[in-house]
Amino acid sequence: MDLFDFDWYRSLVKDLLKRGQLRQHYRERGQSKGLSPSPYFDPQWYARVTNNPIDGEIDLLDHFVENGLLNLYDPHPLFNSKWYSWNYLGENATVIPLIHYIEEGWQAGNNPHPLFWGQWYKNKYLNEIDGIDPFYHFLVEGHTKGCQPNPLFDVHWYVQQYNLSDKDNALIDYIYGGHTTRDPHPLFDSNFYRSQVDCFELSPLEHYLTNRSNANPCIIFDEEFFVQQARSKLISKEVQKYPSLVQFIEIGKEFSIDPHPLFSEKFYYKQYQDIKQNGIGALSHYVRWGAREGRQPHPLFEPDYFWEQFPETRNANPLIEYLKRSADSKARPRRPRQPDTRLKTLPSSRKVVSFCSKGPRPEVPTIDAHVGVFAHIFYSDLANYVVKYTNNITLNCTIYISTTTVVDAKVIDRVFSKKSKHNFVIRVVPNRGRDIAPMIVSFRDAFEECDYAVHVHTKKSPHYLGGFDRWRDYLYKMNLGSPELVNSIVATLSRPEVGAVAPDHFAPIKPLIQWGGNLDNVANLLSMCGETVRDESVLDLPSGSMFWFKPRALKKLLDLNLRHYHFDPEEGQVDGTLAHAIERGFFYFTEAAGYEWVIHGEAGSGTVVDATGAEAIGNRYFPTDRDLGAVRKYYGECTHYLIRPSDVEKPRLNLMIPLIEQSKGYAGIATGIQIFHELRQRLGADFDARIITTDVSFGNQFIPAEGFEIVSALDADVEGRDVVIDGARRYQYPIFMRRNDIMLATAWWTAAGTLNIMEQQKKLFSTRPQKFLYLIQDFECGFYPWSTKYALADQTYRHPDMTVPIFNTDILKDYFVKNDIYDRGHVLKPGVNSNIDQHIERSLPKEKIVLLYARPHAERNCLPFLDMLIDAVTTSDPEFWQDWSFVAIGEDFDPDVLRCTDRITTKGRLTLAEYGNLASRAALAISLMVSPHPSYPPMELANAGVLVLTNDYDNKDMSRIHDNIESFGVFDLAAVSRRVSDLGRRWLADPECGWRGKSKVDWFFDGRSNIDEMISALADETRALIDHNAS
Repeated sequence: MDLFDFDWYRSLVKDLLKRGQLRQHYRERGQSKGLSPSPYFDPQWYARVTNNPIDGEIDLLDHFVENGLLNLYDPHPLFNSKWYSWNYLGENATVIPLIHYIEEGWQAGNNPHPLFWGQWYKNKYLNEIDGIDPFYHFLVEGHTKGCQPNPLFDVHWYVQQYNLSDKDNALIDYIYGGHTTRDPHPLFDSNFYRSQVDCFELSPLEHYLTNRSNANPCIIFDEEFFVQQARSKLISKEVQKYPSLVQFIEIGKEFSIDPHPLFSEKFYYKQYQDIKQNGIGALSHYVRWGAREGRQPHPLFEPDYFWEQFPETRNANPLIEYLKRSADSKARPRRPRQPDTRLKTLPSSRKVVSFCSKGPRPEVPTIDAHVGVFAHIFYSDLANYVVKYTNNITLNCTIYISTTTVVDAKVIDRVFSKKSKHNFVIRVVPNRGRDIAPMIVSFRDAFEECDYAVHVHTKKSPHYLGGFDRWRDYLYKMNLGSPELVNSIVATLSRPEVGAVAPDHFAPIKPLIQWGGNLDNVANLLSMCGETVRDESVLDLPSGSMFWFKPRALKKLLDLNLRHYHFDPEEGQVDGTLAHAIERGFFYFTEAAGYEWVIHGEAGSGTVVDATGAEAIGNRYFPTDRDLGAVRKYYGECTHYLIRPSDVEKPRLNLMIPLIEQSKGYAGIATGIQIFHELRQRLGADFDARIITTDVSFGNQFIPAEGFEIVSALDADVEGRDVVIDGARRYQYPIFMRRNDIMLATAWWTAAGTLNIMEQQKKLFSTRPQKFLYLIQDFECGFYPWSTKYALADQTYRHPDMTVPIFNTDILKDYFVKNDIYDRGHVLKPGVNSNIDQHIERSLPKEKIVLLYARPHAERNCLPFLDMLIDAVTTSDPEFWQDWSFVAIGEDFDPDVLRCTDRITTKGRLTLAEYGNLASRAALAISLMVSPHPSYPPMELANAGVLVLTNDYDNKDMSRIHDNIESFGVFDLAAVSRRVSDLGRRWLADPECGWRGKSKVDWFFDGRSNIDEMISALADETRALIDHNAS
């Protein structure tokens, strides 16, 4: 094979020489000038390798062909003949490695050098080009364009970092000398890598890529941490062959895997959304630019605070500098927070139980059950104390002991070897993270060996003025005080729903339950698990951090993979460290894992229960992301409820209403409240009642209806009270439900919430009321285009066996029956709102006023069509309408949303008195609603002597309701405009005609309604639901 590349050489000499002349030119002049006869062959390089003069008589290319096989000379600094032969040709090679590579090797996927990955290069840069050797492309043009020869050699970065010229080949510079002082990639720290392994004569990068060592390529890439996360990802087998850092880079756009326990990609992208939008890898951005800009890489590390502590590192990467110093310095990872010393009152609904110390021993799961005691013995003089209590464990048990010095370890070993009944393991750990880090960091691996665990320690707290001894004695007594107590606790933990059992707060400590300086750290820890903790969240904790738990209950905490450097250095702090935060977070993590927690007190402090009984004894106060449901992330009104069981058996009627203050609501709200109060009165003393606001919290000035009182959702449920609670903040706390709670839903999303509540009732009580009451005031799917929201609303109508429908008007019921949604249901024939009717002044003369019912937020009220219509009306006959006023009422909005006419005056939302006065004076009104519900405004205005134009819909024909109402079926702008003009002329011909208009139905007008008969029938069906539930 002739290695001379005529086209390549012609491009170098820039002369129109023939093929034979080109070869002669090379021999006579080109070689001595250092011109290469082929991109694969570098004469200057080869001359140095073979100790031949470049300007001598020897044709170096011929010399290579003649001697290349025998001596395995390298023809180019990037073609390693020996390495190629060893890897692809074997010991008995009969062909020069370069010739083999050119003729067949590159097509077979062979690499010319361990730092040039041909197939990877082809896939990245030549994916749409066939028949070209990737190495050839790199030599000819790729390196000048910044193409990378492998994932860990960043040509652009290397050239800029080390000020190379555009003509320099960066990879050659690195291989032949640069690697001693230069890094090949911003994520590969050569010196750091060398500090862990002996690279022998290889460059650090070549050693890393070819030896698959477990050494970390830089201090902010943790191989073990990455591999642990990657196991759960569907990474292709091809990528799995790569070293870990290469895997991280290659799959970065497909999977989110953190490179280090102190670098969170999710957090970084959330904080700095511009980065993700630009398609830049989070770690790559941080190393190149973000660190210098002071961007925060993790919720638990604050670079600005690190720079405050070490101003001399201001131009360095703060995370790298912190990790270098964290093991042996006082560097703090976070700024201490100002303590919040406000008392966090424990809810009155909190359950505290007492385990019986006498009587038969509870049944304990002994088969294959293993108990782990995590004991941090900082003070070795208390080793005997710990042994005494841990010997009360009668189950198979291992004691995992941590201490901070070898001397203490020896003392502890002597005591436990002599006196302990159980196996034990001792580990010497850093004095960092108090008693918490030793358990969740140093003994993380031991969690997998335990079915149940208890955490204890020997801390002496000089900051507690009452002396720690009494508190410590209390906690040991309440956790390990006797074999019977231990058995009761383990029996309780064996319940599938229970994840933790802790003593009630030591009496002198209970008044000190507060966030202190820990809320931010608690919130950050939980946010990394996808959960949200707020200042208003219920705070309860195993104070003193001594408690029993299932290891699975702390899985989300363990999955954070906290290391010692996450924790604050030990400085005798009394508050505000990560250890203090985790103590406050234990129950949150337990709930996030799907478990309840049990608090037990001393005899007489709570309800005595049988640990193996069926009675609910657990607590849950933290609505998790799972509890609140996925739908809320698109539609907040659909936030689910965390339901907790109430022990009260008395039936209760619950109103699910978007808001309770009628001054902020519309007619549908008033109707829902009216039905609820009428039904509550008819049910009498056999029922309690509760109003749950689902969307809008009531204000401080809200005064509930007579007989009702405002209570916290967290208060203990008490029989015999009618209450109002704020369910709009259900993301902060649970709602307590009784087995016999009957729900009255008033809108589709409140019905969706009710269905979720009933599902939880079934799980909590093994039974639930057969049905819920559903006040249907429209076909609410139609409020939205065909969409997810349409379908979600529609599904609330698809449970006829669980629903007692209450239709607002028989017109609406007929629509549902016609469309085969329901075949039965109660019907409310509403009467006019007396609070409106009392403000109608029938003696007032009518004026040239056209009222427009305008609600921009409700598409069904057709504001754009109203705007077009008034424009069409006034421009078609400007003389007739010149002295008329067009007044928009119903909802406050900016007049600028109107695009067609300036004739409309916006009055917005009116008081009932203002509405009554304006309706009394108006001659005409236009009130549109594209839905099967008749809508109250046309009827209210007709009742006030107004001539009203509205629209038909399906089976709805409003002209059948009152003389003053005319309706149209087609939204033809010209035709409807003529109808408005006709209505105006009708009134002008007889200004008193509206006052003479008569009702055509036996309801609404003159206050007529069937509500008494309807409520009576509804009350009977409601009572029957309780009777069925009891049976």
